[in-house]
Amino acid sequence: MVVLNQLRKSGGFWLKLDDVNILHDPGPGSLVMIHQLGLKPKDIDAIILSHRHIDHSNDVNVVTEAMTGGGFAPKGRLIAPSDCFVNDPVVLQYVRPFVDITEIKPGLETTIKDVRIMFPIENQHPVETYGVIYTFSSGRLGYIPDTEYFPELLQAYSGVDYLIINVVRMRTDKRIRHLNMEEAAELIGKIRPKIAILTHFGLQVLNSSPEYQAKMILQKTGVEVIAASDGMIFDFDNREKNKWF
Repeated sequence: MVVLNQLRKSGGFWLKLDDVNILHDPGPGSLVMIHQLGLKPKDIDAIILSHRHIDHSNDVNVVTEAMTGGGFAPKGRLIAPSDCFVNDPVVLQYVRPFVDITEIKPGLETTIKDVRIMFPIENQHPVETYGVIYTFSSGRLGYIPDTEYFPELLQAYSGVDYLIINVVRMRTDKRIRHLNMEEAAELIGKIRPKIAILTHFGLQVLNSSPEYQAKMILQKTGVEVIAASDGMIFDFDNREKNKWF
């Protein structure tokens, strides 16, 4: 409902890690927001989809075209779970020759320039879903996208310096396999990154003030916690920047 009513922007997030530009989960409006923020699609080195749901993948084809000049200048990589390419695929056949495609499997490790990318574990969600850990000059960045809570997440993301975590719910609904705020707090408190960033808020979280929830987790865990906002920029150690659309 947050996406459908555009209560928050839904274009994903742009990572600049060292000299590598990665667009993660380009949902509805991603291409529009890229241009509004003064970014350039041709600078993208890789597009990564955590999973096929439309709020994470809607703009993958148009951004793939934009980053490759309409396909006339093939370049870059598209990294996504296998079900993004088969059985009602979200990645259309005609854009696939424009990029190098990598299908995510649990434990997959790959590199782009000097950035190491690892997909530690498959999440528990209605479709094939993967989080990621980036290793770059300022440390290790983990991203836990949509999933229900399961204990193996703690070990999978142990040792990350920064953690982005999707929090949709305040209370668990077994029909909706997403983390709630209490579960997110437990993960943050046990993983203990330097900084955690909450994002992907559902209506329950928006109505409960994401900023207030971030403060409550800080008080509970001692970990610095930030509630993401549209267009937010975050510097890793005053070097690299992330933009939330």
